[in-house]
Amino acid sequence: MPHQLLLVVETTLHLPGLGLLVMSSPHEAGLRRFPLHANLEVEVRLAEGPLTVPASVEELQRGLDGERPEYVLLLESDAVPELPTGTEIWLSEEWAGIYGV
Repeated sequence: MPHQLLLVVETTLHLPGLGLLVMSSPHEAGLRRFPLHANLEVEVRLAEGPLTVPASVEELQRGLDGERPEYVLLLESDAVPELPTGTEIWLSEEWAGIYGV
């Protein structure tokens, strides 16, 4: 099934018991196409091969009050290793179709 690029990893933050929070300023607008807490299935393209994991779109507030929160991706799996900058995360067309993006 065809896939579309969702984001390219800029930074990550491990949240014990929750998964890996992935941030990408250049791709943040693309995440805003989805409702908050949208459940997705994504493919993380690792050097050793792709890894399919559940994910959700979340909001991250950094900085001062009044700043617009960022949309980030939470990879909900302990199977995801630390991801180097530049790692691609793809969304299947099936999931994109569910959300009309």
